[in-house]
Amino acid sequence: MSGNWQPFERSWHDTEVVNCDVCGRLIPTRAWVFDGGEGQLRACSPECEELYFSYVVPRHGETPGGRR
Repeated sequence: MSGNWQPFERSWHDTEVVNCDVCGRLIPTRAWVFDGGEGQLRACSPECEELYFSYVVPRHGETPGGRR
């Protein structure tokens, strides 16, 4: 695994919703950020990085810069 945890720096009234670029789950406070080949992806856990490289890339190819 090549990623690292990055906390979100938000103010108390921020309403931005962040979803995992791999599985789509809501990411509330910090994201696992890793290089997906064509840019950085934000995931909910290191397990999603493994899922990305073991399932998503072989079946669908690399996701350019995430689904943001």
